[in-house]
Amino acid sequence: MELAVDLAALTQRVAPVVLARDRTMPVSDELAGLFAEGGLVRGRTVGCEGPAATSTALALVAAAVTAGAWMAVIDLPTIGLDAASELGVPLERIVAVGTGGDPARWVDVVAAAADGFDVLLVRVPSGLAAAAVRKLAVRLRQRDVVTIVLGDPGAMACDGVLHTDAPQWSGLGNGHGHLRERRVMVEASGRRLPRRSCQLAISA
Repeated sequence: MELAVDLAALTQRVAPVVLARDRTMPVSDELAGLFAEGGLVRGRTVGCEGPAATSTALALVAAAVTAGAWMAVIDLPTIGLDAASELGVPLERIVAVGTGGDPARWVDVVAAAADGFDVLLVRVPSGLAAAAVRKLAVRLRQRDVVTIVLGDPGAMACDGVLHTDAPQWSGLGNGHGHLRERRVMVEASGRRLPRRSCQLAISA
């Protein structure tokens, strides 16, 4: 609970968000076509799955954070700051929080983060109580938070899912060269995402 209290205090100090009056947050041109609205709709939850889920999630939120959104990264200690920066995410607008994987604590922290952050990047722990998840989902919608879930969403219902296919690397020749770029196929599906796909280029 102390962590949730500290996080709530932090939300009172973050700078005002320039996107507060917009119903959608911008995404890159590569990914915009996956969304009927052309961007991330506030209050919705999007899952990212597959072998390039982390890179895709970071690429997905980069434009919004660059435009002024604040993002909390919850229970994702393996997120690389260098990788996030290379994908265009301003590190000064990110706060990383760990909950130790405790389901009850996780719900409290995510609920507290919803009061002051525009985007949440989370991994959902197992063992969440269904009633607590439903209550949390209502809070996220009411606070107009965009929630990006990495991996198995578990009890969290997603409005749409971006599934990444096996990446293809470029730059290597027959025994020589350097990895320069990987391309992944991203396919959107779900009740609020049209079934569309695109190719996303990620620098190595």
